[in-house]
Amino acid sequence: MANAVFSPRDFKAWVIEEATPGTSPSIESAMFQLDIDAIAFPSLNPNQVTAVRSRGGRILHADDFFQDNEMRVIEVSLSGTFHRDKGTQMLMQSVTGMALSDSSIADITLATAPTGQSGAYGDTTSAGDNKTFTLVLASPDVVDGVNIVMKGCLCTNFSINADMGTDSGLYKFEATISSGQNPDTNNTDTPAGTAFLTDLISLNTLSSASTKLAGVSAPVITAIGFSIESPAVYTGFSSTGYHSYGRGSEFTVTANATVKYDSVTKGLYNSLNTQTADTATNLFVMPQSTAGNCSITVPAGILTDVTFNEGDAMMLDVAVQGVTNGSDAVLTLDIT
Repeated sequence: MANAVFSPRDFKAWVIEEATPGTSPSIESAMFQLDIDAIAFPSLNPNQVTAVRSRGGRILHADDFFQDNEMRVIEVSLSGTFHRDKGTQMLMQSVTGMALSDSSIADITLATAPTGQSGAYGDTTSAGDNKTFTLVLASPDVVDGVNIVMKGCLCTNFSINADMGTDSGLYKFEATISSGQNPDTNNTDTPAGTAFLTDLISLNTLSSASTKLAGVSAPVITAIGFSIESPAVYTGFSSTGYHSYGRGSEFTVTANATVKYDSVTKGLYNSLNTQTADTATNLFVMPQSTAGNCSITVPAGILTDVTFNEGDAMMLDVAVQGVTNGSDAVLTLDIT
């Protein structure tokens, strides 16, 4: 008898680094839990052939049905509370093309000329190390439910947002994760490892006097956000899914802030209108007053939008995009 009634909030998300791309380690130890508010569970989307053939009648014949479970991309979206812990770090390392490491916390950087990680699933040589991870969407129990285990994962989008009008500016994250391997949809192991940290980071602990936006110093900020996107590509075939994985042709770094319209920020609207070159320094600098609390730096880039926000007070919604200047990191997240 099916007795359990689960809440969507009962499900947990865990990640673990893979030594061999596409091969899940044991999930019963050494995993890292993510602090999740919501999971957009993956659609399986198997490739099905259901066309009516030239047999007797005008309905699909049982012998003509075909289904391929291997050659498809599985994707899942997560959102939750940001922590500077090893699970969240793994997602950030993946999307920026860094080698995965769960040995210690380290700053996240997007290099000036990134290419991302690529390789072949099943590569047992050292060339395959530290590139992909396993994601486990864990059922509250394995009597009335089962786990979904996604192997060979890459994080393709990661964003942080904070708004003083929502949870007092608590840093929240969203992530999109994809895999070119066939998931295990009937796993009954019990995931175990390290829970997410309890430290919380808020917008109200920014070092406000040191913030920069499109070259403007110390604007009055009510909300910020940044996003890095690095699409994954998969090619070839194997008995477990695609043969190889890599990254698309572009890494995109964007950021935004809502700021008070005043003598400090009034020039931003005109700056967008008259812009002819990038902002070479101080495009988007959001330093935290406590070291390691995820100070965000995008040194160079362009204004992409400045819009008047007509709320209780006149505000500006400002959007920027990071560019490479050939020498500096495009993005740095200080989490140490």
